[in-house]
Amino acid sequence: MRGVLYALLAAAVFMCGVRGVRASEAKEGALRGVIGAALPSVGQYAEETGNTGARPSGKKMPLVCIDPGHQRHSMQDTEPNGPGSSVMKQKLTSGTDGVVSGKAEYEVNLEISLLLKAELEKRGYEVLMTRESDDVTLSNAERAAMANKAGADVFLRIHCNSSADSSVHGVLCYKPGKANPYLSQEVIRQSETLAGLLLLHQTAMTGQAKIGLLDGDDMTGINWAEMPVVIVETGYMSNPDEDLFLADRKGQSLIAEGLANGVDAYFAS
Repeated sequence: MRGVLYALLAAAVFMCGVRGVRASEAKEGALRGVIGAALPSVGQYAEETGNTGARPSGKKMPLVCIDPGHQRHSMQDTEPNGPGSSVMKQKLTSGTDGVVSGKAEYEVNLEISLLLKAELEKRGYEVLMTRESDDVTLSNAERAAMANKAGADVFLRIHCNSSADSSVHGVLCYKPGKANPYLSQEVIRQSETLAGLLLLHQTAMTGQAKIGLLDGDDMTGINWAEMPVVIVETGYMSNPDEDLFLADRKGQSLIAEGLANGVDAYFAS
């Protein structure tokens, strides 16, 4: 079934429409036109694939590693962009801040991640958090190493987005590209499937716009992972309305429930 879903989701990938981390300047109407036609609704997805999102029965539940993006203090030192890479990148950047709420991204990321942890554990999953406090010192590569060491089945990296255009809003997911030099083709394929399901189910639960799936081959936390890995940009803190939604407990709970539904759908496939 993943092969069918992969074909459906491949149409949603538009590497040229939105460029770079936190650099989406495309207008929402155009984006909605591209993505809305490519991704099925949750109901359509269930009808076409027979996957209702129910968890598999009779099996040990998977281990989900959740990485709440950023932390209170950035890390200016550098580390290799991937295993064996000569390209060096900053270990950890500071993230963004809410244009209206004034909350730091690292705070919102952790709040959503803790709600997601609780929701997944309620459904029987094992969950590993890379951090449960804002006062940690963990680079992107170190976070991936934690997931690798634990033998996590999937690695979810929770972030918020920002744009110079305050009208931009919606959800996007970064995943490894097809030519990623650090990950196996199987991990790349499964990451794209996972990314599409997380996007589909979060937006179905919250009503947020779908922006789409983007390649993140320059992202250290993706390149060091050894399992399916996705960065979920849960919304734009630069958009006044979405910023308040992201900072609100009710909004965060909807995001967590939607992402948990996406995890269910992935492991049911």
